[in-house]
Amino acid sequence: MKRRSWLPRGLIVLALAAAIALGVLVRPLNDPSPTPTPTRTRGPTRPAPPTPTSTATPTPTLTPSPTLTPSPTLTPTPACALAAGRIERHTYFSPTAGDEQAYRVYLPPCYDTLDRRYPVLYLLHGWPYDDAHWESLGAGEAADAGIAAGTLPPFIIVLPAGPERLYVNASGGERSFEGQVVNDLMPYVDRTYRTQANREGRAIGGISRGGVWALEIAFMHPALFSAVGAHSPALSVNLAPPPYDPFYLMVEPGVAALRIYLDAGDADWSRESTQALHEALEGQGIAHEFVVHAGRHENKLWADNVGEYLAFYAAGWMEGP
Repeated sequence: MKRRSWLPRGLIVLALAAAIALGVLVRPLNDPSPTPTPTRTRGPTRPAPPTPTSTATPTPTLTPSPTLTPSPTLTPTPACALAAGRIERHTYFSPTAGDEQAYRVYLPPCYDTLDRRYPVLYLLHGWPYDDAHWESLGAGEAADAGIAAGTLPPFIIVLPAGPERLYVNASGGERSFEGQVVNDLMPYVDRTYRTQANREGRAIGGISRGGVWALEIAFMHPALFSAVGAHSPALSVNLAPPPYDPFYLMVEPGVAALRIYLDAGDADWSRESTQALHEALEGQGIAHEFVVHAGRHENKLWADNVGEYLAFYAAGWMEGP
């Protein structure tokens, strides 16, 4: 476990009454101006998560599409001579949302000419941003640079948008953004692109509200992902009940097999709750990385470290086809 900073464990706090009145779960980001550390009234201490031997709160079981079964590996052709991939914007129909949903996809250099399959990284945006968030932070350029340098393998990045009613005003389950990703988006991506459609070929991560979703989705479905990352996850204003709360889900079977990465800024309002999750994982003996970077809860923090994020997700794919 990589640890660069240590803080005393603090109380997990509730959202501002004003934020609850607006029906949001995550304080909006206000870049380019620095986001001030939220001032919140103290609330009750979060109940201690159940131990691995306790009976976990029942959670709904989502049934992924049959297309999520492993795809055959294709024989690669000679190395690519192109220096850059490309980002495209499309839509897909989501039965969960009931309409067309936007997404962006990064396709690595020579995707159209090399006869091979690629691992897939799903990156979830912060709120109130959309599918353009990670592109604006330089995820595509960082992927190009790493692939060209040989420090990253070629891989696909999917950047989905989340509708407010499912992304902000829901906490988990089949009729939330979790269901949209697992039941709608992932099968569509595996049908549409040459993916390695298995656990070893998938990772998921997110920023702020997206970081909470990434943890919830991966902890609920560890058989579908090999790695999960949460960058400044907005856990301190997450009002999820125990069946969808990462602090409780961490003891679910299979979670310990995930590669887990947590980070926050040293002046980030999400640092204390991220530290608390780090300590809870450590208390359960679950291996993970916890990093404190310099910065606040703002785009500069995530843009400065996007290369490190991609390196974490792709670490398990360097020996792949």
